[in-house]
Amino acid sequence: MGARLPNSNSENAMRINLQLHLFVFLGAFLLFTMEPLVARILLPVHGGSFHVWTTTLTFFQGILFLGYVYCHLVAHRLGAWHLLLVASPLIWLPITNSFGLASPGEGDPAWELLSQLTLHIALPFGVLATTSVIAQSWFTRSNAAQGSPYPLYSSSNIGSLLGLLGYIIICEPLFGLKVQQIIWFAGYAGYVVLAWQCWRVTHQRDTPSSSQKHLVNNLKGSSVVYWLLLSALPSAFMLAVSNVFTLELGSVPLVWVVPLVIYILTYILTFSKRQWVSTKLLYSLCPVAIVSGVCSFYFATGGSLWVFVIHAVSLFVLAMVGHAGLYRLRPPPEQLTIFYLAIALGGWLGSISISLIAPILFNSLSEYPLIIVVFALVVIVLHRYDIPKIIRQYPVRCIASLCLTIASPLIIIASPLIIIPDEPVVGREVLYQYRSYYGIYRVVNNPLSAEKHKDMSSDERRILGKRDFEHGSTIHGTQVMYPSMKTEPTTYYHRSGPLGDLLDNSTKNRNAAIIGLGVGTCAAYFNEGEFVTFYELDEAIVNIAQNLFTYLKDSPATKKMVLGDARLQLAKAPDHSYDVILVDAFSSDAIPTHLMTREAMALYESKLKPNGKLILHVSSRYYSLLGVIKATCSEDWDAYYKRQRAGNLKPFQTPSTFCVLTRKAEAISGPSHRGWFSLSEHPDAGSLWTDDYINTLLPLFQMLKPF
Repeated sequence: MGARLPNSNSENAMRINLQLHLFVFLGAFLLFTMEPLVARILLPVHGGSFHVWTTTLTFFQGILFLGYVYCHLVAHRLGAWHLLLVASPLIWLPITNSFGLASPGEGDPAWELLSQLTLHIALPFGVLATTSVIAQSWFTRSNAAQGSPYPLYSSSNIGSLLGLLGYIIICEPLFGLKVQQIIWFAGYAGYVVLAWQCWRVTHQRDTPSSSQKHLVNNLKGSSVVYWLLLSALPSAFMLAVSNVFTLELGSVPLVWVVPLVIYILTYILTFSKRQWVSTKLLYSLCPVAIVSGVCSFYFATGGSLWVFVIHAVSLFVLAMVGHAGLYRLRPPPEQLTIFYLAIALGGWLGSISISLIAPILFNSLSEYPLIIVVFALVVIVLHRYDIPKIIRQYPVRCIASLCLTIASPLIIIASPLIIIPDEPVVGREVLYQYRSYYGIYRVVNNPLSAEKHKDMSSDERRILGKRDFEHGSTIHGTQVMYPSMKTEPTTYYHRSGPLGDLLDNSTKNRNAAIIGLGVGTCAAYFNEGEFVTFYELDEAIVNIAQNLFTYLKDSPATKKMVLGDARLQLAKAPDHSYDVILVDAFSSDAIPTHLMTREAMALYESKLKPNGKLILHVSSRYYSLLGVIKATCSEDWDAYYKRQRAGNLKPFQTPSTFCVLTRKAEAISGPSHRGWFSLSEHPDAGSLWTDDYINTLLPLFQMLKPF
């Protein structure tokens, strides 16, 4: 029996290690599925703003920091009372019972969102944030556990990564929000049981290290500063890239998660025992990533999906450099909690700089190149003694890196994969630029061509040129200021396009609701005696349309502005009161998902007159939404679509895709104009969107599939 005792001890240690690793993995998995789940629930409440994700992530990183503070203060005094704290969220979970489609208040949307998050989920998230450090503390205090506690950190990062990927690949496409909440609640209940089991098998009297105080006193201030910088900058850059992604591709979990996955992956790779990527290779690629990221931001944003690949690669390289620096400067195990505390604080400060400070300081996403520049300076300072050695040891690699760095701007600008605007940039005049919680707006004046208008002065050509409203990288409205064309609708809304087919007719005395104002172009289709209600989320857009464009002033129709989320405000309108409802609420190419669900369709139907039309503008570079509408609209609708290509367009006209829906009982035939097809015959199979379930993965794949 005595000979078998060591083996028994070893098996016991393996069992304890396995339980601790499972505990850490599950805690991180739940933590990083909670983030997109909660943001997805709150998104409709805040008008689908692209800032919802960055603000939510800032909250999560703040709670993570507070959780690490808690661990640092009580790491050596943890007892059974901590299990009571772990179990307490079960009292009001599932986490989202208190959330719903409710009207936001009058205050700042970002601070209102933070207060909602604090009220509802701060405690369960804070508990989960402590998991890794708590488990490592229990590990070091256990006589039965063997080995180093650092591998537990790897299990935490793997759980985080799989949690994010699992949400966008499995949870969101397969389950509705209610089912997701139930699954998450069951997972948390298992987490509570596992926490109790891990505490039970590792609990013993407190045995703090006698050298802890000495090591803390000898901690260098410069080390803490570098820890903060090397954690803050990758976090800030990750959120800056997230802003670019969500502004252009859509404020949905599918898009949110990509930069965060890259960010977490760099932690896994750099803090692993095995060096997956050569440090020398990272430093060689660093200048290429810096220059490519800046050039992509200024010259190629929104051109094609390859642009976003460049942003993602730049994030990967720079985050790898930053986190590799953290690993290089890691302290002894006795300073573990201080190290994690500094990392959490740095990540939180980095996210605050992007989500709360940058929108106040900048009218655009200027924080993106600024962070890259600061990142470059920190890397140079930190490795000022290593750089000459690397150049001497690897001259060929350094020369190749230099050449690629110089060539990358030319490659990006000249690449046929990048869409460069057709309009000349010479003479462009930015009249107005503004950044709100809901978007980044710019009004640009383009003068008339000097060759075609030689009889005009330069001032006349400037005043009578075209005026563009840019939202992100997309032009969402153009007005030609020349008197003969001033009242003509342009871009997606021109008279020879799908919208012209539907609105430019002999019907009189229409009462219309238009969701999404833009520059007010659609007002050109309505005449005296007609009534148009514009539903607009952002007051900044109302100011732009009323003061910098004249479509609203020139239209003889009676117009009314209603501020706020369209679904909430439209619900207040009398039933069966509108002849036309036009949904045109895209933000750049971002999908207003809560405006395209079955519940939203039912709302539109209730507000339309029996012979009314529901018109949906679904032009997008990244998502094929016809299948979504096909699956989402009820059997009571007759639906038709028209997709206008770029072939026969005149100046100031843009290709577009529109759908029109009418009640079957009232519809005798589809639109009389050529080019309209029944939506039931569209080849794309779509998934039904509801307030509970939205799948953005399928329409993205359908847009990317080869023709």
